[in-house]
Amino acid sequence: MSVIENFFDSYIHIGLQELEDVALMDRSEKKYIIPIAWCGDISNKLSTDYNILEIANERQFRYDNLYFDTPENICLEDHIRGRKNRFKVRIRSYSNSNISFLEVKSRNVYGRSQKMRIQRTAEKWDSPITAEEQEFLSNCVPFAAELKPVLYSSYSRYTIANIAKEERITFDTNLEYKTLTGETYKPLDGLAVVELKQGETDRRSPLISIFRNRTDRKSPLGRKIRISKYILGRLHTNKHLSAKAYHASLKELTRAKQVGISNT
Repeated sequence: MSVIENFFDSYIHIGLQELEDVALMDRSEKKYIIPIAWCGDISNKLSTDYNILEIANERQFRYDNLYFDTPENICLEDHIRGRKNRFKVRIRSYSNSNISFLEVKSRNVYGRSQKMRIQRTAEKWDSPITAEEQEFLSNCVPFAAELKPVLYSSYSRYTIANIAKEERITFDTNLEYKTLTGETYKPLDGLAVVELKQGETDRRSPLISIFRNRTDRKSPLGRKIRISKYILGRLHTNKHLSAKAYHASLKELTRAKQVGISNT
């Protein structure tokens, strides 16, 4: 369990159906890295405007993911190079509820993210892709026939939402990667990945104001960062991959981890 497990206890909860009102399958996204120690203050300042997702008396949920890419690493390379049109393909399991989806996340030339998914019916969440699922992928991704599993990841997540503003904020901790051969990596100890998801970009979000007003805000902490958990995992688990265009972000993460550890 993450050390932020008690920070959101005072929030009024909502169920999954209410959260679907702000599912934001077509959205703008901003990502931030913060020390876990900041989460208490953020929780207190956002509590009057946001509700928290709760299912079966649980508020913190484990996400397990299996990512796919081609032998030429098209998904990885397109993201690293900052190409406007790119894809991310994964199986995601919501471990608390034993529900899993095959998901395709795409990004267009306008910087908008879209997510398409179908629920899996297989007994094991990471079982091989079925014929029906392959057809779904073929309708979403131009190189679907070449996709193969490449990486596992898991993390713990809280999700809060402002229904009226069509805004969701997620807090991810305990990020862990596992290769297909079983090696594990934990590159962000002491840090949380925060994602701000909005139907329409609104720079007046209370979260952004909280970050701006922190006196201990040091780059890159609390500032928008170019990061993908998938790319981060691939680069940490395979040292042979080239990532010159991503070096700046990796250096920022190294600095963030050093500050995050000092704040714990």
